Amino acid sequence: MKKKFIKDTYLLGVEDYDINVIKDDKYGAYISAKHIKDIDKPYIETHSGKNVCLLDNGYYILEYLPVDENYVVRVFLNDKKEIQEYYIDVTKENGYENNTPYYLDLYLDVTIDVHNDNKVIVWDENELEKAVDDNDVSKEEYNMAYGTLRNLLDEISNHSNKFINNNHEQMLNNILNI
Repeated sequence: MKKKFIKDTYLLGVEDYDINVIKDDKYGAYISAKHIKDIDKPYIETHSGKNVCLLDNGYYILEYLPVDENYVVRVFLNDKKEIQEYYIDVTKENGYENNTPYYLDLYLDVTIDVHNDNKVIVWDENELEKAVDDNDVSKEEYNMAYGTLRNLLDEISNHSNKFINNNHEQMLNNILNI
């Protein structure tokens, strides 16, 4: 299981960026906003047969790390602050260390493909199974990961997750003081 620090993750090929992190008691979360200033080449993924750029100069990453939940919501936005993808990591714990939010990644991931009617895709179940086989994840942590996943899928389907349903442009503007 990897400890991932918000300031270090999801910056493929990024040479320079601004980051601001706040603790928002209203949301019960650490929230970070990254503004990509210089990247060696755009990071593009294929979604539903269509190329979607997730990282490029002028793009943003908004991350919600809830203190009392076992997941992290990451929102990739283009230079016009339009959502390109939601990416959710299921976590063992979320915390704050060395002036930076972190999470312990439990391998299970969820994406919401906004370019395909918000299709929800679960990723890396095989990685979680391998982690259990390798004794990197306990059976209790495995069960917690799937319980968290079920709750997230319910919240996504009934539009009740406060982080996914947030006004991301306003949050970016507030955090980055734009």
